[in-house]
Amino acid sequence: MHILKRSLVAGAITAATLGLASATYQAWGSARDRRRFPPPGQMVDVSGRRIHLWTAGTDSPTVVLIPALGEPSLDFAPLLPQLSEETTTVIFDRAGLGWSEPIWKPMAQLGAADDLHTALHRAGIVPPYILAGHSMGGFIIRLFAAAYPEEMAGAVFIDSSHPSQHKLPGYHWWTVRYASLRRARWYGLRRLAVQFGIADLDVSWYPQEYADVGVALKLGDRQRRASWWELALRAQIGAQVRCRTGPLGDVPVTVLTCSEAGPDTATQKEIAYYREHFRTWYPLQADLAALSTDSKHVVVENAGHYIHHDQPELVVEAILDMVRRVRA
Repeated sequence: MHILKRSLVAGAITAATLGLASATYQAWGSARDRRRFPPPGQMVDVSGRRIHLWTAGTDSPTVVLIPALGEPSLDFAPLLPQLSEETTTVIFDRAGLGWSEPIWKPMAQLGAADDLHTALHRAGIVPPYILAGHSMGGFIIRLFAAAYPEEMAGAVFIDSSHPSQHKLPGYHWWTVRYASLRRARWYGLRRLAVQFGIADLDVSWYPQEYADVGVALKLGDRQRRASWWELALRAQIGAQVRCRTGPLGDVPVTVLTCSEAGPDTATQKEIAYYREHFRTWYPLQADLAALSTDSKHVVVENAGHYIHHDQPELVVEAILDMVRRVRA
């Protein structure tokens, strides 16, 4: 018994020491990366914090791209060259993601629409705006439209989240499980493993010149913290979006929805799972299209949730089609 007690104490001390070393190395590495990789866009002061807007192109209306849960502006960077040839295009990093400075509020995403509005105006990027949001970025479209309807020219929902998506099979269990696993991960040790080639991070979607930046952002403490809160509280965030938003009237809307089976679906078990998921997901997507009296709803063949990864040309064309609709 005495030996067991000593072993438990020694194990606890070792775990605490490793945890402290991991946290210290993670904080140092994140601060170093912020110095190594300056933002590609402009940093705009918003209530004492700085928000990152990555802007290219000229002309109106302005397209604003809003990434998904926990994703930085880099996730839309491959689309920026084509879109900016046609009109002004902005990729928005909300608080704590990408290069934007954090705000220490668990439900910070609910203030992202106000941050975006203030940043755009202070940067001299004038309305009207077409907002294109992927996944939870769709929540920000709806919050922005509710708060600033006179500045909304159009919306493109890219497999967007829906306030009632908690009806999806296993939604709450998956959220709790995945959030717990991410919370328990020692990011300092993970950072070491990546640096020594023991572990790998997939940044193949990002432009080649930003591969190292992508790794740094994925390992960053700010982004890890912000994305964890978005994940852990996504049902509560959705409930607030439901309370704060309503129909979009005659604002032009395009809804892009993933296919019933994505390109990575391999086994019969995966096919069955995605079909069950799609039976709930498709009506929610149709409900987004019903928010406007002027809407298009497209199911994108051979595309998973990240439609702009699987079918980028189609997403670009859908956004540019919206630009033309607004101009007309």
